[in-house]
Amino acid sequence: MRVIGPAWIVMLADVDAPSVITAGQGGTDSGYALLLPVFAVVPILFVVQEMTARLALATGKGHAELVMDRYGARWAAVSVLGMAVINFVAYVAEFAGIALGARIVGISEPVAILCALAIHAAMVLTGGYTWFERFALLLSLALFSFVVLAVAGRPDLGHLVSDLSPFPADVPHDYFALVVAMIGASIMPWMLFYQQSASVDKKLKREDLKGTRVETLVGAIASQALMAAIVIAAAAAMKSAPAVPSSATNLAELPEGLARLANSGPGWLIAVGLIGSGLLALVVVSLSAAWGVGELMGWPRSLNLKPSQARHFYAMMFVEVVPAALVALLSRDLVRLCIGAMVFNVVALALPLAFLVRLTSDAELLGDLVNTRRRTWILWAVTAGLLICGLYGMFQYLT
Repeated sequence: MRVIGPAWIVMLADVDAPSVITAGQGGTDSGYALLLPVFAVVPILFVVQEMTARLALATGKGHAELVMDRYGARWAAVSVLGMAVINFVAYVAEFAGIALGARIVGISEPVAILCALAIHAAMVLTGGYTWFERFALLLSLALFSFVVLAVAGRPDLGHLVSDLSPFPADVPHDYFALVVAMIGASIMPWMLFYQQSASVDKKLKREDLKGTRVETLVGAIASQALMAAIVIAAAAAMKSAPAVPSSATNLAELPEGLARLANSGPGWLIAVGLIGSGLLALVVVSLSAAWGVGELMGWPRSLNLKPSQARHFYAMMFVEVVPAALVALLSRDLVRLCIGAMVFNVVALALPLAFLVRLTSDAELLGDLVNTRRRTWILWAVTAGLLICGLYGMFQYLT
């Protein structure tokens, strides 16, 4: 039980509001064809996050701190700056998703965003990592509303099985961009920073590695199962549910499949899922940013410290969050914004992932936990493959 927390929280936060929108759009446009790519990501997600855990437990240092120690402050700054850009887009999308979920159940956008800011502040100012973790674990349960949503969609198992194909025929022209977006919705740059720094803040040690690996694998499977549930729900709704009437303006920014499902009854499930996923990711992303910048700048950085002892660390959690809340209130075309951000995530992931592979291949740093030569080559191949997919996905998305 000691190890439960960092991996599970980051994996469930990975199913955030833009990921929900992306999976919903995928199910709307491509039906069940995206289910194979969703589950194919599980081993990649596990391998990437296992590296972050191994580094944390072996060195007791976060990602940015290790990059700075081994390669200098400039490279660490580049890595953290790239994460900050992605994070800002993520904040905007989280707030927009929270506002959309709240609107489904009749809560106005300004009220929803103000409440989200208050809950965010309450979670990070709990007075200790343990209390924060308990709140986050409780909040993660809201995401399982998507499983109920998939069942409520009454998917036709015959259609589901027949549509499963690695090379589907009846899909939109931007199918590959959707696949890349689903990868970007599953493996995000901030995840690397969060799990490593959270494991350090929780004071996990080498002897916790086995349990951490199990938690990471279970979290990866759960994360992708939730993404699959959203795809199934949207796809099932497109095949069976009635169309959304034009008067249903509160559903206008949802992918059509989820909007049809919400219109037919279980809108509150979508609301619970969007609000819960947005809140959890909002806190996790802001913590990853605060830890990353804190490591780069050498600030005291721990949820176990009082705000008066780590003023800069706590301030960083609100520097981007508050402006993003204002931007979210003015955002338009949320679906395209979310999918574009997820595609870009795959490109932005290349640099921190390259650092991760180099660090875990450093025998001086990790000793007996270092990557084998064969594993190192596989990891470099995965990194290159993700970058190529991301660049091609961006090209297809923009054209």
